[in-house]
Amino acid sequence: MNITRFKSCLLVFFLALAAPLALRAQESAPKAIPDEVFYLMPSFCDGMVYLRGQAPAQGKMNICAVDNTLRFIDNNGVELEAANAEQIVRVQLDTVWFIRSRGVFYRMYPASYDMGVALRRDVRIIRDAKEGAYGGTSQTSSIREYSSLYTESGVYNLNSNKTYPYDVKETLYLYKGEGVYPLSKNNLKKLFPDKKADIEAWFKAGNSLPKTVAEAQALLSSWAQ
Repeated sequence: MNITRFKSCLLVFFLALAAPLALRAQESAPKAIPDEVFYLMPSFCDGMVYLRGQAPAQGKMNICAVDNTLRFIDNNGVELEAANAEQIVRVQLDTVWFIRSRGVFYRMYPASYDMGVALRRDVRIIRDAKEGAYGGTSQTSSIREYSSLYTESGVYNLNSNKTYPYDVKETLYLYKGEGVYPLSKNNLKKLFPDKKADIEAWFKAGNSLPKTVAEAQALLSSWAQ
């Protein structure tokens, strides 16, 4: 991997001003939030970013699930944040592909050569959680609590007797080409115009929209044949 080449290719694309934020985050609470929650990949890995109207560039990258920013590691081991992210079309991290649409990165699960399932992860900071009788929060079981957290505006360091809750939500979408669409019957018909009758019959048989990536991928694959 050639980090120097990566930096030179993206000299305008990446803002060096992100470095102080990254340093504060690493020094204050480097392991406060598990990587598999904070990032879309469990660790930084060799990747390739594909930019609209530009040649692709490579580096050691990850994607932040909290603010949907592309992050990379420079020659000094500093984590930097991408600016002008609207130029990003797709990112490949290791063998995993992500598509960027309307400011959000979606993990791609292909069902055919140009379409498939797009998984969106939202990590939301719960700022109004109310404590229960035993110190818990009145939120769902998907919430995870941490003593520190990272955000795009800085690092929140909390008292040792407090926690800061997160809500982690994953939602299924569809993608075709560079477009990402909500998973719905109408959008399925748009993606498969030759299968409208089959799709209508499938729903009339009592089937509902898939709930998991595997179910959605299998369904799309059957109509893509």
